[in-house]
Amino acid sequence: MKRRFAYSIDDERIIHNQKSIENDFFVGEVCYVKYVNVDKPLIVNNGISDVCIFDNGYEWLELYPKDGNYALTIMFDNNKNLIEWYFDVSKQIGIENGIPYEDDLYLDYVIMPDKKEIILDEDELLNAVEIGDITEEDKELAYKVVEQLKTKYYDNFESLKELT
Repeated sequence: MKRRFAYSIDDERIIHNQKSIENDFFVGEVCYVKYVNVDKPLIVNNGISDVCIFDNGYEWLELYPKDGNYALTIMFDNNKNLIEWYFDVSKQIGIENGIPYEDDLYLDYVIMPDKKEIILDEDELLNAVEIGDITEEDKELAYKVVEQLKTKYYDNFESLKELT
């Protein structure tokens, strides 16, 4: 299992800011990241098509819920167009040295602006169980969290857009 931090203070490719929010829909930490010195764009396949998820001028909002097993990254291109809502399913969310982190459980859930849903990296999840990196219970938690995300965010799509 890998620990992923919201940002690195020493990363010269980004401008960042962080604050806590609390409203009816979300309670936790929100980190703003803007990419400014990117050498090469990152293009990934989201299960539907290839998409650029960061380049110069791209902005991300990374949300780390107080009581949740996921990190949500809301990605925007350099024209402030929404790219996607990307959920990293996590065993644990925490804060270390003031910076939020997530212990990644490999499985990812994506909601596109047109409301298409995508589940990614199920093969990585199953492989992690097979090699003993995570437990069978962790795998079950990952699938349970995806169902919770569908209920909270997909089924409340207008609230998700409002949060964004």
